[in-house]
Amino acid sequence: MEQIIAFITSYVSYWPVVCFFALLLAGFNLPISEDAMIILSATFVQADKSLLIPTYLALYAGIFLSDIESYFMGKLLSKGVLKFKFLQKKLTPKNVEWVSSHLDKHGFLTFIVCRFIPFGVRNMLFMGSGFVGLKLTSFLLFDSIAAVISSATLFSLIYFIGEAAQKNFRLVGIILFIILVAVILFLIIRHIIKKQKAKKIAQSDEN
Repeated sequence: MEQIIAFITSYVSYWPVVCFFALLLAGFNLPISEDAMIILSATFVQADKSLLIPTYLALYAGIFLSDIESYFMGKLLSKGVLKFKFLQKKLTPKNVEWVSSHLDKHGFLTFIVCRFIPFGVRNMLFMGSGFVGLKLTSFLLFDSIAAVISSATLFSLIYFIGEAAQKNFRLVGIILFIILVAVILFLIIRHIIKKQKAKKIAQSDEN
């Protein structure tokens, strides 16, 4: 990691600007990892703490604007304006159905959970939100809060824990995964309880 930081400081004059534009490119589904940019930025700031605030602001702005890009790409796909095959593969009918059903059932909570899941799940949610017609105001509200939670969590872990967080990043991933599983189980149990209550109400109405 130190070699990477040394390389950056040798060739990049102002990291926050580079970080911001890299994340904007990620919004067009280019292979640029949001998590990698956050980890790299937090590590970079450890060497130059004067860049802490501008770096995080650039990170957040880049993340949020790239999500908005994906949202409008989904809208354009739904109207047939965009016909790129690699985007259509991300928004299969199954994925669109998944996004639609989860937004209907869980709304804002869907954004919280999906922001912690990499490997294309985030972009699928953002494009899917535009595709299924989620209101822009709702999208901006949900995503702005979820982006703060996810980016600040990972950035803080790397920045404050430092080398320990880097060496034990797998452990961090396991903890986040356990939290995710717990949330999913909670939602499933709550859904089952609601169904049972609805059945009891229906049965009592029939009697």
